[in-house]
Amino acid sequence: MEPIIIARNLKKTYRMGNTKIHALAGVDIDVMPGEVCAILGTSGSGKSTLLSLLAGLEHPTAGKIFIRKKPTYKMNESELVDFRLKHIGFVFQSFNLMPTMTAAENVALPLMFRGVPRAVRMKAANRLLVEMGLGKHLKNMPNQLSGGQQQRVSIARAIIAKPEIIFADEPTGNLDSVTAEQIMEIMCGQVRKRGATLLFVTHDPTKAEYADQVIHIIDGKVAKRERHGPAAGKTAQAESETQGEET
Repeated sequence: MEPIIIARNLKKTYRMGNTKIHALAGVDIDVMPGEVCAILGTSGSGKSTLLSLLAGLEHPTAGKIFIRKKPTYKMNESELVDFRLKHIGFVFQSFNLMPTMTAAENVALPLMFRGVPRAVRMKAANRLLVEMGLGKHLKNMPNQLSGGQQQRVSIARAIIAKPEIIFADEPTGNLDSVTAEQIMEIMCGQVRKRGATLLFVTHDPTKAEYADQVIHIIDGKVAKRERHGPAAGKTAQAESETQGEET
Protein backbone atom coordinates (compact mmCIF):
# COMPACT_ATOMS: atom_id res chain seq x y z
CA MET A 1 0.00 0.00 0.00
CA GLU A 2 1.36 3.41 -0.98
CA PRO A 3 0.87 6.62 1.04
CA ILE A 4 -2.10 8.76 0.08
CA ILE A 5 -0.25 11.90 1.23
CA ILE A 6 3.48 12.42 0.60
CA ALA A 7 5.46 15.55 1.43
CA ARG A 8 9.17 15.98 0.82
CA ASN A 9 11.46 18.76 2.09
CA LEU A 10 8.55 21.15 2.61
CA LYS A 11 9.59 24.70 3.38
CA LYS A 12 7.52 27.80 3.95
CA THR A 13 8.99 31.25 4.48
CA TYR A 14 7.02 34.39 5.24
CA ARG A 15 8.28 37.97 5.07
CA MET A 16 7.48 40.57 7.69
CA GLY A 17 9.15 43.74 6.49
CA ASN A 18 12.82 42.89 6.10
CA THR A 19 12.51 39.83 8.34
CA LYS A 20 12.13 36.27 7.06
CA ILE A 21 10.15 33.84 9.19
CA HIS A 22 10.81 30.18 8.44
CA ALA A 23 7.52 28.53 9.40
CA LEU A 24 8.61 25.17 7.97
CA ALA A 25 12.22 24.16 7.48
CA GLY A 26 12.24 20.94 5.47
CA VAL A 27 9.45 18.57 6.50
CA ASP A 28 8.95 15.02 5.19
CA ILE A 29 5.77 13.06 5.96
CA ASP A 30 3.86 10.05 4.69
CA VAL A 31 0.21 9.32 5.55
CA MET A 32 -1.29 5.97 4.61
CA PRO A 33 -4.83 5.49 3.22
CA GLY A 34 -7.36 5.10 6.02
CA GLU A 35 -4.93 6.40 8.63
CA VAL A 36 -5.77 8.90 11.35
CA CYS A 37 -2.75 11.18 11.64
CA ALA A 38 -2.18 13.91 14.23
CA ILE A 39 0.20 16.81 13.76
CA LEU A 40 1.13 17.78 17.30
CA GLY A 41 2.88 20.98 18.30
CA THR A 42 2.72 24.12 20.36
CA SER A 43 1.55 27.50 19.07
CA GLY A 44 4.01 28.79 16.47
CA SER A 45 5.54 25.38 15.80
CA GLY A 46 4.44 25.35 12.15
CA LYS A 47 1.74 22.69 12.48
CA SER A 48 -1.10 24.78 11.03
CA THR A 49 1.16 25.97 8.22
CA LEU A 50 1.90 22.34 7.38
CA LEU A 51 -1.82 21.54 7.28
CA SER A 52 -2.48 24.52 5.00
CA LEU A 53 0.22 23.40 2.57
CA LEU A 54 -0.95 19.79 2.50
CA ALA A 55 -4.55 20.91 1.95
CA GLY A 56 -3.54 23.18 -0.91
CA LEU A 57 -4.67 26.34 0.87
CA GLU A 58 -1.15 27.76 0.50
CA HIS A 59 1.77 27.02 -1.80
CA PRO A 60 5.11 25.88 -0.34
CA THR A 61 8.20 28.04 -0.73
CA ALA A 62 10.04 24.83 -1.62
CA GLY A 63 9.41 21.10 -1.57
CA LYS A 64 6.92 18.68 -3.07
CA ILE A 65 3.46 17.45 -2.11
CA PHE A 66 1.67 14.50 -3.67
CA ILE A 67 -1.92 13.57 -2.78
CA ARG A 68 -3.38 10.50 -4.43
CA LYS A 69 -0.19 10.53 -6.55
CA LYS A 70 -1.11 13.96 -7.89
CA PRO A 71 1.52 16.76 -7.59
CA THR A 72 -0.71 19.29 -5.86
CA TYR A 73 2.25 21.62 -5.27
CA LYS A 74 2.26 22.25 -9.04
CA MET A 75 -1.47 22.96 -9.35
CA ASN A 76 -2.84 26.43 -9.95
CA GLU A 77 -5.69 27.79 -7.84
CA SER A 78 -8.42 26.62 -10.20
CA GLU A 79 -7.00 23.10 -10.27
CA LEU A 80 -6.67 23.07 -6.48
CA VAL A 81 -10.28 24.17 -5.99
CA ASP A 82 -11.47 21.36 -8.25
CA PHE A 83 -9.20 18.83 -6.52
CA ARG A 84 -10.41 19.83 -3.05
CA LEU A 85 -14.05 19.68 -4.16
CA LYS A 86 -13.65 16.11 -5.41
CA HIS A 87 -11.32 14.58 -2.83
CA ILE A 88 -11.05 16.62 0.40
CA GLY A 89 -13.23 17.63 3.34
CA PHE A 90 -12.46 20.23 6.01
CA VAL A 91 -13.26 20.65 9.71
CA PHE A 92 -12.34 24.02 11.23
CA GLN A 93 -11.77 25.17 14.80
CA SER A 94 -14.30 27.99 14.39
CA PHE A 95 -16.82 25.71 12.59
CA ASN A 96 -17.14 28.07 9.55
CA LEU A 97 -20.85 27.39 9.14
CA MET A 98 -22.95 29.65 6.91
CA PRO A 99 -24.96 31.78 9.39
CA THR A 100 -27.96 32.20 7.06
CA MET A 101 -28.36 28.46 6.43
CA THR A 102 -29.94 25.79 8.61
CA ALA A 103 -27.88 22.90 9.97
CA ALA A 104 -29.12 20.63 7.19
CA GLU A 105 -28.45 23.23 4.48
CA ASN A 106 -24.90 23.68 5.77
CA VAL A 107 -24.28 19.94 5.61
CA ALA A 108 -25.75 19.73 2.11
CA LEU A 109 -23.53 22.53 0.77
CA PRO A 110 -20.74 20.32 -0.68
CA LEU A 111 -23.33 18.32 -2.59
CA MET A 112 -24.79 21.53 -4.01
CA PHE A 113 -21.35 22.42 -5.39
CA ARG A 114 -21.30 19.00 -7.03
CA GLY A 115 -24.62 19.65 -8.74
CA VAL A 116 -26.70 17.22 -6.69
CA PRO A 117 -30.44 18.13 -6.84
CA ARG A 118 -31.76 19.88 -3.73
CA ALA A 119 -34.21 17.14 -2.72
CA VAL A 120 -31.50 14.49 -2.93
CA ARG A 121 -28.86 16.47 -1.05
CA MET A 122 -31.26 17.57 1.70
CA LYS A 123 -32.37 13.98 2.25
CA ALA A 124 -28.73 12.88 2.57
CA ALA A 125 -27.96 15.76 4.95
CA ASN A 126 -30.97 15.03 7.15
CA ARG A 127 -30.06 11.34 7.33
CA LEU A 128 -26.46 12.09 8.30
CA LEU A 129 -27.43 14.61 10.98
CA VAL A 130 -29.88 12.10 12.50
CA GLU A 131 -27.05 9.56 12.58
CA MET A 132 -24.92 12.10 14.44
CA GLY A 133 -27.54 12.79 17.08
CA LEU A 134 -28.86 16.07 15.69
CA GLY A 135 -32.23 14.91 14.39
CA LYS A 136 -34.03 17.55 16.45
CA HIS A 137 -31.91 20.38 15.06
CA LEU A 138 -32.14 19.96 11.29
CA LYS A 139 -33.76 23.37 10.81
CA ASN A 140 -31.82 25.24 13.48
CA MET A 141 -29.54 28.09 12.45
CA PRO A 142 -25.90 27.92 13.65
CA ASN A 143 -26.50 30.58 16.34
CA GLN A 144 -29.19 28.31 17.81
CA LEU A 145 -26.70 25.47 18.33
CA SER A 146 -24.10 24.86 21.03
CA GLY A 147 -20.42 24.72 20.12
CA GLY A 148 -20.43 20.92 20.19
CA GLN A 149 -23.54 20.77 18.00
CA GLN A 150 -22.00 23.20 15.51
CA GLN A 151 -18.89 21.06 15.27
CA ARG A 152 -21.02 17.96 14.65
CA VAL A 153 -22.62 19.85 11.77
CA SER A 154 -19.16 20.79 10.52
CA ILE A 155 -18.02 17.16 10.63
CA ALA A 156 -21.16 16.05 8.79
CA ARG A 157 -20.51 18.68 6.13
CA ALA A 158 -16.93 17.44 5.75
CA ILE A 159 -17.88 13.80 5.21
CA ILE A 160 -21.19 13.99 3.31
CA ALA A 161 -19.56 13.96 -0.13
CA LYS A 162 -17.44 10.93 0.86
CA PRO A 163 -14.00 12.52 0.36
CA GLU A 164 -10.93 10.33 0.66
CA ILE A 165 -9.19 12.80 2.97
CA ILE A 166 -10.39 15.00 5.83
CA PHE A 167 -8.22 17.87 7.12
CA ALA A 168 -9.09 19.24 10.56
CA ASP A 169 -7.43 22.31 12.10
CA GLU A 170 -7.68 22.26 15.91
CA PRO A 171 -11.20 20.79 15.67
CA THR A 172 -11.76 20.94 19.44
CA GLY A 173 -9.97 24.23 20.13
CA ASN A 174 -13.17 26.15 20.89
CA LEU A 175 -14.80 23.45 23.03
CA ASP A 176 -14.76 22.51 26.70
CA SER A 177 -12.85 19.38 27.66
CA VAL A 178 -15.85 17.04 27.92
CA THR A 179 -17.35 18.16 24.61
CA ALA A 180 -13.91 18.01 22.98
CA GLU A 181 -13.53 14.33 23.89
CA GLN A 182 -16.98 13.57 22.48
CA ILE A 183 -16.17 15.40 19.24
CA MET A 184 -12.88 13.51 18.84
CA GLU A 185 -14.74 10.22 19.32
CA ILE A 186 -17.36 11.18 16.77
CA MET A 187 -14.95 12.58 14.18
CA CYS A 188 -12.48 9.68 14.31
CA GLY A 189 -15.28 7.13 14.48
CA GLN A 190 -17.10 8.55 11.46
CA VAL A 191 -13.90 8.79 9.41
CA ARG A 192 -12.82 5.22 10.24
CA LYS A 193 -16.31 3.94 9.54
CA ARG A 194 -16.02 5.33 6.00
CA GLY A 195 -12.43 4.19 5.43
CA ALA A 196 -11.29 7.77 4.85
CA THR A 197 -7.97 9.35 5.86
CA LEU A 198 -7.93 12.00 8.60
CA LEU A 199 -5.14 14.46 9.26
CA PHE A 200 -5.74 16.79 12.20
CA VAL A 201 -3.71 19.47 13.95
CA THR A 202 -3.64 19.77 17.72
CA HIS A 203 -1.58 21.24 20.53
CA ASP A 204 -3.03 18.72 23.02
CA PRO A 205 -1.21 15.38 23.48
CA THR A 206 -4.41 13.77 24.80
CA LYS A 207 -6.15 14.48 21.48
CA ALA A 208 -3.19 13.03 19.58
CA GLU A 209 -3.87 9.72 21.35
CA TYR A 210 -6.76 9.18 18.94
CA ALA A 211 -4.35 8.93 16.01
CA ASP A 212 -2.63 5.98 14.35
CA GLN A 213 0.36 8.20 13.59
CA VAL A 214 1.55 11.24 15.56
CA ILE A 215 3.95 13.72 13.96
CA HIS A 216 5.59 16.04 16.47
CA ILE A 217 6.47 19.46 15.02
CA ILE A 218 8.96 21.77 16.76
CA ASP A 219 10.27 24.99 15.20
CA GLY A 220 9.12 24.00 11.73
CA LYS A 221 10.73 20.58 11.75
CA VAL A 222 9.61 17.02 12.47
CA ALA A 223 11.03 16.22 15.90
CA LYS A 224 9.53 12.75 16.29
CA ARG A 225 7.12 10.31 14.66
CA GLU A 226 5.04 7.69 16.41
CA ARG A 227 2.99 4.94 14.78
CA HIS A 228 0.97 2.69 17.02
CA GLY A 229 -1.83 1.30 14.88
CA PRO A 230 -5.54 2.11 15.07
CA ALA A 231 -6.47 3.81 18.33
CA ALA A 232 -9.38 1.42 18.77
CA GLY A 233 -9.72 2.03 22.47
CA LYS A 234 -10.37 5.71 21.87
CA THR A 235 -12.96 5.28 19.15
CA ALA A 236 -14.73 2.03 20.01
CA GLN A 237 -17.71 3.95 21.39
CA ALA A 238 -17.83 6.59 18.66
CA GLU A 239 -20.83 5.19 16.82
CA SER A 240 -22.85 4.77 19.98
CA GLU A 241 -21.89 8.29 21.09
CA THR A 242 -23.48 9.71 17.95
CA GLN A 243 -26.77 8.12 18.92
CA GLY A 244 -26.57 9.30 22.52
CA GLU A 245 -27.16 12.61 24.23
CA GLU A 246 -26.67 15.71 22.13
CA THR A 247 -23.85 18.07 22.99
